[in-house]
Amino acid sequence: MRGRKRAIALLTALGACVWMLAGCSGETAEEPIRTSTIVLAADGSFTQCRVEDFDREYYQLSELEGMIRQEVQDYVGEAAGDGQAVAVEQVSSLEENDAQAMVALHFSDSEVYKDYRAKVDRQPCELFYGTVQEALEAGYDLAGVLQDAKKGTALTSDQLAKIGGNRVLIFEEALQIRCPSRVLYASGNVRITDAGYVDGTEGEGLKYIVIK
Repeated sequence: MRGRKRAIALLTALGACVWMLAGCSGETAEEPIRTSTIVLAADGSFTQCRVEDFDREYYQLSELEGMIRQEVQDYVGEAAGDGQAVAVEQVSSLEENDAQAMVALHFSDSEVYKDYRAKVDRQPCELFYGTVQEALEAGYDLAGVLQDAKKGTALTSDQLAKIGGNRVLIFEEALQIRCPSRVLYASGNVRITDAGYVDGTEGEGLKYIVIK
């Protein structure tokens, strides 16, 4: 872990790794990822994409990739669970700036993500990705924070009762979110970008989005 910390700096808000994805508006878009981003999947898994400064004067990209793969391997071994709980999807330099590297890790669910962030990155965080009903059972007050993504009106108790099977993402980090389907409801501290993604890089506190 210490070697990795020497090899790469803190997350930056730059970079340009191109992904073909569906924006949260439901429209397909091809745009480079320029800030720390989570790409949601419909099955409850997701990919965390990070752009990190990389000092090529002292380290090779293969060394960075080796360190990250070792971290994942060590974590999966210690967790003694499914080998696919965390998987390395990409470690590569950026075409437009080889002083930066893209690291993309796929997580089977949000519990694994939180555990990994706490144990490996030493950065505990709050993140929940599951159904609305599961979120309510976990104690989250969705009716008090959610608004209609188009109209801006507050979510009613009747509406909440009808969307128990929809997936909700609750997070606190400064992230952009790319979704597998359209956003139905969101908290006031996030915004939908022109490209159809959720921008949660500026809001404070927990942020909420419910997708179709």
